[in-house]
Amino acid sequence: MAAHNGANPGNRIHTGLSVLLGAAFLLPGLVPSLLGWTSGFLAIPVFCLLALYGLKQGTILVRNSAILATVAALLLNQLPSTLFSLSLVPLGFSFYRSATAKEDEIRSGYKGFIVLGISWFIFLLAYGTIHEINPYNQLLQILDTGFAQTYEFYSTNSEIPAETLVNAEQAVTELRAIIPKILPGILFCTLLITVWINFLGSITLLERIKPGVIPWKKYRDWRLPDRLVWIPIAAGIALIFSKGVISSTGLSIILISALLYFFQGLAVFINFMDRWNVPLYLKILIYAILILQSYGLLVLSVIGVADVWINFRQRHGKNNQEDN
Repeated sequence: MAAHNGANPGNRIHTGLSVLLGAAFLLPGLVPSLLGWTSGFLAIPVFCLLALYGLKQGTILVRNSAILATVAALLLNQLPSTLFSLSLVPLGFSFYRSATAKEDEIRSGYKGFIVLGISWFIFLLAYGTIHEINPYNQLLQILDTGFAQTYEFYSTNSEIPAETLVNAEQAVTELRAIIPKILPGILFCTLLITVWINFLGSITLLERIKPGVIPWKKYRDWRLPDRLVWIPIAAGIALIFSKGVISSTGLSIILISALLYFFQGLAVFINFMDRWNVPLYLKILIYAILILQSYGLLVLSVIGVADVWINFRQRHGKNNQEDN
């Protein structure tokens, strides 16, 4: 991707951008209750700076931001949270390199997933080594303790019926038993969601700032490789006819596959809403219903799988051509 074609920005603009991005790296750790969630979106400004100013100048801006954030984090005793924010930087570079190579959406996302996975693994390895802990085991312990404390809180509430408490105890017991089995799948899903959100955010923001630069299709036209559908089918068979590690692995793969086909189902859904010219306010209402209703997420996953064989978007396009 070419560097910015306009006049070269002055040093003040560069300094301002570096300070802003540095603050974005630092603030999630300083105000975790309010801004902690923003640390998962920081590949977006990194990619946009690279796309707007080119690899050389963009790298300088990101480097300066990282240095500013690290120095401030050391002074404010916020280094771990800031380093976690900085772990999103390689993802932004991965998107940029995929864009310059004009790779398609699936390959770009796949590479981004690997890059972020390695980045987070290095961060957790360093964090665990410094604090002499196993981050994975610690996460399991935190989750297990959280479930136990939740049940204890409800069990001490005299207003809750005894039957409800029995059901709650059973649910908590089942969750405490199944979480260790599916935690790898949950972590993979977290990686996927982070890459997906940053990818879409990067595309949307850059398209508004500088239209026509990115080589990727609109999200509504994204489609997974058809052969990928055999992976969840095989995982389902393993889950049904096996036990132990193989069964747990199959369950994790099904979780990951359900998320991937949710992404595809959502693309199909957006495609139809765009074709039908659904008003913006109605789109927002529909999205809210889908998010709040767990069945809505399941329906989109089913639509994503069905699209492999039915190809809703192509079918709809052919029907339109026949009508014309």
